[in-house]
Amino acid sequence: MARLSVDEVQSRIAALVDQDESTANISATDYSLRLKFINMAMHEWQEINNWQVLTDEYNSLVSTSANNASIVLPATFRKLAGPVQITYDGVTTNNFPETRLQDDTSYDATFKRICILGNPNSQYILRVFGVTLASGASVKVPYIKSVASLVSPTNITEIPNPEFLTKRTVAYLWEAREDPRYPGMKDEAEKILRNMIEYENVFGYHADFDRVKTVEETTHGFRLGRD
Repeated sequence: MARLSVDEVQSRIAALVDQDESTANISATDYSLRLKFINMAMHEWQEINNWQVLTDEYNSLVSTSANNASIVLPATFRKLAGPVQITYDGVTTNNFPETRLQDDTSYDATFKRICILGNPNSQYILRVFGVTLASGASVKVPYIKSVASLVSPTNITEIPNPEFLTKRTVAYLWEAREDPRYPGMKDEAEKILRNMIEYENVFGYHADFDRVKTVEETTHGFRLGRD
């Protein structure tokens, strides 16, 4: 997929809306308004799926021994992308499943688990239960991050298919102007979005997971093309 800057997205929007692809001819007011719509489209895309390109990993070391340790997560944290791995005694590593704090009384005190507290304003906190973390304990947190707001004309969009931003921004513009072409352009943007979701659900060429395995493979460990 193409790597597009904000300025290139603005150029494509101008080509559709103004029939003039030069960003130099866009007024400062229009450029700012369209940038606002571009960021709205980015956040709309963010919320529709757990995108692979937004998957990140946070690694932390506990400085002092603690029970029910609280670990401040990155400001970009939105939700967990998988089990949290904790080497709690410096040697033993376990996956710690996520539970809800309101269900805490349902678990034994020794059940190894974590919960996420907080919100985007106060920042998210990861709480560890069931073990005492030794000094130097490591915590690996796979998570889905928030998209970065686009500010500068040279910023590169994180979205795999930036054409969604072009079509969705034009749809926002035409909706605001009560232009009758708005529904058609929104449909085009949603078609691109559906294609991105379909593409996201298909593994790459070398992935061994994107096919139905045979009985021999699942039962006997037979490897197609190798045994």
